Amino acid sequence: MPPMERRAYERMIPSFVLWFSLVLAVLVIVPTSYYLVSKRLDEKLERNMKLILRLLDKDNSISKTQPGELGETIILKFLNGNQKRVLEKLIEKKGAALQSEISRMEGMTTLKTHRAIKDLEKKGIIKTEGHGKTNRIILTEDIKDILLK
Repeated sequence: MPPMERRAYERMIPSFVLWFSLVLAVLVIVPTSYYLVSKRLDEKLERNMKLILRLLDKDNSISKTQPGELGETIILKFLNGNQKRVLEKLIEKKGAALQSEISRMEGMTTLKTHRAIKDLEKKGIIKTEGHGKTNRIILTEDIKDILLK
């Protein structure tokens, strides 16, 4: 090989190193970005829920004239579709239902139910208790006071 071609060849990076670097970057950057974004959204939602609860506590006169409707409307605006379904089922069942009942609702699966329940539990709206092979989903006392007057 002539000396000029040898120097150019020596400076080239093997393709497997480039592919490995690209895959490693994707495997590190994407999950990290997802984690940071989801954490920020959870914090924002938690602040909003605290604000809503504070507003509802200050304005008891309105919520007493329309039992549960104002609180329910405000809280449901901050939830996604599956979380709304779970909360509506709990309101229908007077604050407690089995997770298996919720997962049998139309449009719900066990995975959707599980995710919605975990999110609602993180937000402090519900709590779960073991009940045989399933869980009993219960509204927390402060949310129950707002929604089930």
